[in-house]
Amino acid sequence: MLDAQREFSDEYTDAMRRRGELVRDRMTDWLRARLPLLRAVSVDDLDVDASDGIGRRAEIPWARVHSASRSPRPRDGWYVVYLFDARGESVYLTLMQGTTTWNGNSPVDRPAAELLAAAGRARAALAAELARRPDLRPAIALKGNRGKRARGYEHGTVTALEYRRDAIPTEDVLDADLLFLVSVLGRLHAVDEGPPGPADRPTPELADATASTARAAGRRSTGQGFGLDQAARTAVESHAVARAVLYLRAQGFAVRDVGAVESYDLDATRPGERVYVEVKGTTSTGAEVVLTHNEVRLNADRYPHTMLIVVSDIDLDRDATPPRAQGGRMRVVHPWHAAGEDLTPLAYRYRVPWPHAQRPGRGFVTGGS
Repeated sequence: MLDAQREFSDEYTDAMRRRGELVRDRMTDWLRARLPLLRAVSVDDLDVDASDGIGRRAEIPWARVHSASRSPRPRDGWYVVYLFDARGESVYLTLMQGTTTWNGNSPVDRPAAELLAAAGRARAALAAELARRPDLRPAIALKGNRGKRARGYEHGTVTALEYRRDAIPTEDVLDADLLFLVSVLGRLHAVDEGPPGPADRPTPELADATASTARAAGRRSTGQGFGLDQAARTAVESHAVARAVLYLRAQGFAVRDVGAVESYDLDATRPGERVYVEVKGTTSTGAEVVLTHNEVRLNADRYPHTMLIVVSDIDLDRDATPPRAQGGRMRVVHPWHAAGEDLTPLAYRYRVPWPHAQRPGRGFVTGGS
């Protein structure tokens, strides 16, 4: 690709034909092969497309990974894209926004000030994630000299990794970088969309927990039967943990699953940092999740080294044997503090007082005469 860039022409020359095959066929095939893993750390409707120009050849060819619903066209929303500079010196892996609008007949470049402001807001929202990669660049230089499109890409960039033609990394590094930046894209979508609205009925997990506490208190069940059985619950929980592990590894963590022996699910470490991760999976919007007493206590003890990962809107196939879970929307809270008005008790344990004369060991006899 970079060699072909050095022979750029806006006409359909042999070099431009080869460039088009590389970006539209080879690169998109390479990206599509990685979609299952990328979807696991980001949104679940990721897709791939690419362009080297419509009609006349474009100075800056690109291939992108995007949410089919949130960014159906390159002018819409946020996405991760490979951009090849005009001189064939570098390719950038970039988190950026659409840089044009549509006036009904043709694309119109968005104002530079608007693009720069939106990119700045995104960098501020993602500051914690971006700070972990000192090799990220807040700006790119595409060295374009034909029209405004290259400058628009530069202004629309949130962050990027540069690969110079004399220092292209190994495929393992390329894979890890792509996984990381697509996970950041997922985080940006979550920030953009905001928290889910209040649930109109209890989530399946909350319904189960409420019914259990009611039974323990001796109340007759009045539930509506929309909780999950054990097999379905296991499928949802296992899927959520698997998604969380992939996300954490993309952030550079080594991860151990400790849910069977600890009051949290994942122990995540990287140089100088240890995080206690609680994972919750749900088929609902995830507006509310259930925490045990031990989970809340550990959160208080370990805060701010705590993280909550909620995988919501999981698609559960109950007809499969065993039930199969897939997809879902991931939200990450880090640091996570389970306290205040967001925390509501479902039940209390009450120590029943004994009348003084009837305290055990003082002659109190139950039953008989």
